[in-house]
Parts: sequence; structure tokens; C-alpha cells
Amino acid sequence: MAIKVQLAVDMTCQSCVDDITQVLNGVPGIQSLNISLPDKRVIVEGNAGPSAILKALKSSGRSAVIRGTGSTAEGTTGAAVCILEQRTPPYTRGLVRFVQISTDTCFVDISVNGVSDGTHRASIRECGDLSDVPGSCGGVWQGASEVGAAGELGELVVGDGWGEACFETDHFAVWDIIGRSVVVSGESSGVLAGVVARSAGLFENDKLVCACSGNTVWTEQRLVDQGRLL
Repeated sequence: MAIKVQLAVDMTCQSCVDDITQVLNGVPGIQSLNISLPDKRVIVEGNAGPSAILKALKSSGRSAVIRGTGSTAEGTTGAAVCILEQRTPPYTRGLVRFVQISTDTCFVDISVNGVSDGTHRASIRECGDLSDVPGSCGGVWQGASEVGAAGELGELVVGDGWGEACFETDHFAVWDIIGRSVVVSGESSGVLAGVVARSAGLFENDKLVCACSGNTVWTEQRLVDQGRLL
């Protein structure tokens, strides 16, 4: 089952639209594109993970920000995000997105950047207490799954500092995990952790300028990427 990803992409002319189309046509799993130059908005539909879409755009030199995610099926709602942080600067090292694509199925997209190469394990934990990670997060959340712990998200292989994984699961729904934490740890690296929070669905956040700073969303994202804005 496909998902939709809404992005705000900095573009000024038809040449920008053509370049973006060419870049995204090279991403496996994308089934359709809808690009609005006046709104600086790109809607992607398919099975590609949001992190892979965003990485492709940024690798091509484009400034892009994910504004919402959702299902292509009518009547199914629910999206959440977890920002993965380490204890020392730069704090943010990854992101987990959860999109409810049907009543029984959740799409999970995990990405990390700037961490040690190797195999890392990801899991949803019982609670969202980050005061003393990972112990304060509790054990792996068991949920109601009949095939082991519902919170086990599996392994993430990192190479050249980057790792990503996306998959569908029927072990939990988005509304089951809001407020819990996600922990990612490797054999020779520190621990990344964050709290799962509800995120914007499709067309729920169309702003292009931050009300707090006056910066565009693309400037805000660049500051985050540089570790200058937390």
C-alpha cells in the first residue's frame, strides 16, 4: 500500500520543476509526482521512504522540508515522528516516521546520519522518559503482538555514517505509541533516543515562513542540519 509525502521545496522557475522531476524519477518506489511551482509544494506517492525522498532532493542541492505524510487510502489517518538525539552536540542524529496507511498497517521509516558504521538495533520502549537513556526508557514495549515484542523494529545497517530502513508492520498502530520512546543503539556507538509525538498529516502545515524567527522553512532546516538550531 502506498503513502503520500508532502514537501516544501525551494523552487523559482520551470527549470527547477524539471530538475526536481528528474531527481525524484530516479528514486525507487515513487509512483507519481504532483509539483506546484506557485505553492513550492511537491506531493510524492508510492512506497519510497520519506527519508530517501528527502535525501535525494538534498543531495541534488535542493532545499526541501517534509511538511506532512499520510495514506493514499481514504478514511485512514495518523502520523507520528520521533527525533533521535545523542547526548553531545550535534544532538540530532536521526528521525523515525510512522504513517498509518490502513486500520491494521503502519508504515515505518527510520534514518540516521553521522553515526558509526555497523549494525544498530531499533526498538520502541515502554515510556518516554529520557532522563537517563536507555534505562529510563524502560524495556522494549510488548504491546499486543502475538509474534514477540511489538516494539522490536529490527536492525539498521549503517555505512559511511548513513543508515535507513522502511517497512510495514501490523504489530502496532500510530495511536498505540504516542508518548513512548524509540531507542537506537549499536555495538560500538552511543545510544540515540527520542519521544514519539504526533506529526502533521497531509495539508495540515503549509507555512513557508517560521513565525518565531522570520526565517523560511528551508533556512530553519539548514540551521538544524548544521547543528546551529536545536
